[in-house]
Formats: sequence, C-alpha cells, structure tokens
Amino acid sequence: MGYIAVRTSDFRLAYRLLLELKNRRIRCIQILPSDPVPSNVAAWMGSPSEVLMSGDPLGIAVTLDAVGHSVEQAIHRLRYSRPIRSLTFGVDPGPRPGIAWVGDGMTLGKAQLEGVDDTVDSIMRISRAIEHELLIIRVGNGSKTIANRIINTCVVRGLTVQMVNEARTSIGVPRHAHSSAALRIAHLSGDTINEKQKVRPTNGEIRDIQRRSRRHSLGRTTIPSTLARAVAMGRLTLDDAIRHHIGDFNDSIGNI
Repeated sequence: MGYIAVRTSDFRLAYRLLLELKNRRIRCIQILPSDPVPSNVAAWMGSPSEVLMSGDPLGIAVTLDAVGHSVEQAIHRLRYSRPIRSLTFGVDPGPRPGIAWVGDGMTLGKAQLEGVDDTVDSIMRISRAIEHELLIIRVGNGSKTIANRIINTCVVRGLTVQMVNEARTSIGVPRHAHSSAALRIAHLSGDTINEKQKVRPTNGEIRDIQRRSRRHSLGRTTIPSTLARAVAMGRLTLDDAIRHHIGDFNDSIGNI
C-alpha cells in the first residue's frame, strides 16, 4: 500500500489534512508544491487552484470545509486502484438505521446512523467520495414505515432503490447489529421501487415511539399517540414531539 501526500502551500489546509489522516491512521507524507510526486503516492491533496494548475490526475482538490469528504476520496483511491462499476448500499431501517456499502461485491464500509432523516444524505456523501458508474440502494423491509420513508426520499431524488426481504438477513445477526444486517441487505437483490410508498405507522410502531419518548425524556412524559404518529411519519422529531407535549424539553431536562 502506498501513501497519501499533502501537497499545498496553504498552512491551515495542510495542518487540517495531516491531522485528519493521522487520526485515521493513514500513511501520509507532506511535500512542497514544487516537489515531484513520489511514485509510491496513490493520491495527493492540495487547494483547488493547486490541483487545477498541476493538471495531475492524482491530485484531489480540498477546501477547508470539506476536508473529511476529500480524505474519504483519497483513502478510496489508496485502497482501490480502479473505479468501481457497481456501488451498492444496504440499509437496515430503524430509529437508528444501519448502512453498509459494497463495491463490485467487496465490502467497503458500514456505519450506524443516529437518525432516519439524514440516511439518504449520508449515503450520497459517501457515494460522492467513491468513483463509481452505477449506484443502487437496497432497503430492508423490517421496519415498514421507516423503510418507506427512506424509499420515498430515494424515489423523489431519482435514485435506484430496491426493497429487500429483511427476514433473509436476520439469521446469525445480533438484534442491535444494524450495520451488519445492512451489509447482508446490500448483498441481496430486491424489488425495484419506482413510485412513492404509503407511510402508515402500525400500532406497534406508535407504541414503540411512545416508549422511546418516555426514555428520552428521562421518565418525565409519554407523548400521546397523535404525536407519536407524526414522529413515525417524519413530520416531527422526537424532541419536537416531547416539546409540543410538555413545553421546552431542554429546559425541563436541565431543571431535573
């Protein structure tokens, strides 16, 4: 495995890049913009103007507000020497969705997200850092309401999305290992969805949100079913629903 080089005269940008690379334990070197790029460097990073002026295909343009994204792109270049034809994401839907991404059958990564609403945004951020030709998003059907919300976002954005029978992914996976289930979902073909799905929360999903509201509010309240339904459909966050019910949620928690 080669190196990633930081090749810029911008001191602040160089500092941020080197710190990010070292935190991720990626082998890196720093060279001057006037220095030739060593043969063992898979990619080098510099300012947009420096990369543009160089005309070097190994260069990756970086701005201070997108260091993490550019480092992901460089890491992918380091580990995989050729563009990926098919990039597939698996999604295990739930209040904290698991996602996993696979390139041409090879596992590239997996993660646990903190909320439903940023699932597709997270997928798009990761996909932009990986050179690919075809993007497929496969969503498990285990939590129908949340799955349909994620699918609808994909349909609106014109993305290729499939619904996968999640029962085939649960064998041997611990109950809360959502990212591992997502990896199995990524490897299974499903039914392509081209139209928005109806979002109809079940009584069980509403009761689960009510239960989570009590835990999230440290036992101070349980939101009514009307608010729980709004949370399930993505119209309110759980914090917003608690705030609607008992007033300023953060102030109430702070006064305990």
